[in-house]
Amino acid sequence: MRCLIPVHQEIYPKNSLDRAEKMCDEIILMYIVDKKLIERVRRESSYIIPSYALENVENFVVEIHRREAERIRESIKDVPVELRFVVGEYYNSIEKEVLRDAPDLIMCDSFLRGFLKLPVPVWIDRGLKIQECTIIISSLKKINRIKKGMELAERICEKLGSALYLHYPPKEEIGMEALRPLGRLVEEPCGELLVLLREDLRSVPEERCVLIL
Repeated sequence: MRCLIPVHQEIYPKNSLDRAEKMCDEIILMYIVDKKLIERVRRESSYIIPSYALENVENFVVEIHRREAERIRESIKDVPVELRFVVGEYYNSIEKEVLRDAPDLIMCDSFLRGFLKLPVPVWIDRGLKIQECTIIISSLKKINRIKKGMELAERICEKLGSALYLHYPPKEEIGMEALRPLGRLVEEPCGELLVLLREDLRSVPEERCVLIL
């Protein structure tokens, strides 16, 4: 499984980086220096630095972050890492990378609603030890997507040594019968990891890890 972990210059996704070493086969580490930072440096430096020297200041700031990106890459020991260093707008940079290279999963510690527009599953990590996972199935009309999502969830749970359950809120008997062969049904969502289809997402629980399909 190949994951993309975006790193904003002000947000260090420690939970996702730690987790990825346990459950991924390859990591794309995308370190993004936001254009707004460069613009702020240019604006504030212009009061005290001649215009011809501004470029040197901007290059210095970028180089500091490039070194930090290399430090993070070198801190990951157990999984192959491909570093992408970008100066640009945070979401647009991620979108371009996803469309260009199609990772299996985006991993982050905090939720950005724009991620729901991207055509890959999104993992929100709270740093919990995951012993149980529940897939929430709102409708059997989405059964093909659910089965595909189950394959991904099963791979993740196998890597993490976690149990996998299904929760079907409608509790219609026909639906229950169709789902029983796919896994163990539970009355209520349980465990530290919830798996949801993106169209069913109303809010992201802060007390659990979430996989959005």
